[in-house]
Amino acid sequence: MSALRSAIDELASVPDEELSDEELDANLGEVAHARDRLDVLQTRWMRLQSERRGHDRLGYSSPTAYLKDRGRMSAGHARRIVSMANVMVKASVVTRAWSDGRISTDQAGLLLSLVEVVPEEFAAAEEALVEIVEPLSVSDTGRALEYWRQSVDGPGELSEETQLARRGVSLSKTMGGMRRVDGWMTATAGHALETALETLMPPPGEDEERSPGQRRHDALEDLARSHLDHGDTPTVGGEKSHIMVLADPDALKGIAGGTHESLDGEVFDVETIRRLACDSSVSRIVFGPQSEILDVGRKTRVWSPAQRRAIIARDRHCVEPGCDRPPDWCDIHHKTHWADGGDTSVDSGELRCRYHHTKEHSRQARAHLRERRRT
Repeated sequence: MSALRSAIDELASVPDEELSDEELDANLGEVAHARDRLDVLQTRWMRLQSERRGHDRLGYSSPTAYLKDRGRMSAGHARRIVSMANVMVKASVVTRAWSDGRISTDQAGLLLSLVEVVPEEFAAAEEALVEIVEPLSVSDTGRALEYWRQSVDGPGELSEETQLARRGVSLSKTMGGMRRVDGWMTATAGHALETALETLMPPPGEDEERSPGQRRHDALEDLARSHLDHGDTPTVGGEKSHIMVLADPDALKGIAGGTHESLDGEVFDVETIRRLACDSSVSRIVFGPQSEILDVGRKTRVWSPAQRRAIIARDRHCVEPGCDRPPDWCDIHHKTHWADGGDTSVDSGELRCRYHHTKEHSRQARAHLRERRRT
């Protein structure tokens, strides 16, 4: 360790102004790789410390508490290292690639997070997964691994039913009149809010003094005021705002592993894709083998305005027994999904509030899964 400290001291002693642009670029890259290798050592040694119950011997309640104090880390950072340390022994290929510098610490963390989620499937695919993510960025690594996880595990903890159970937003008023907002949003609700806020947050100017959080607050206020200023929105029978998603035919049929994501790369489970497509505008885009666009079809509504008005006039509110949510808060649900060959007629559609629409698609997804297992 003294040699390591001496080497760092030697590097730090070089005056910044003496570094050429080429040296600065090379040094930054080398420091990043060196940090990753040190992360491997720290994680390995943390595993050894945990196995020897070193935290008990030194009076700490847990390995995380030990690392948080000794390493002067945030609790979240310490928990991440301890979690990786606990599973790295079960992922020798990942650990070796991490030690060799083929993948970064952040990539290794994403891979190791799968060890306990799908242990058997991960063990069988570990070497292939490392090869897949090695040339990718961290964000693309996360996206690729999420596609793979869904292909072997389905929506899992990300299913809309699970997210619905966890969802909730608290809005409390302080004595001074300010409000505190806190909570959890489902993936689709969160994506819709982020998209809405982004449209109200142009790039900051040179004289911008607000923090990102303050700009986001002001955009949220603009969003609320816009809704209050336009009492006729959303328009009943008109076209609703959309989350733009990319989905291949298999995803629309409930089969994971192809393409089912938002435009900015957030992977949605196929159950969510099918629900969104149930009442949406659809555009056909045909890609060639090199991802070149071969054909673009016109955007069309799944339900025409006339059909929508007729279904609203007939159902009046959500058709779920005991639910009277009005049309403004409802989607039109295909009793048999159009991707499964169902027709789009007034008789085949029904009003369902967003909650009961999601529940119905979850029920159908479980039925489809049982059917596929039988066949």
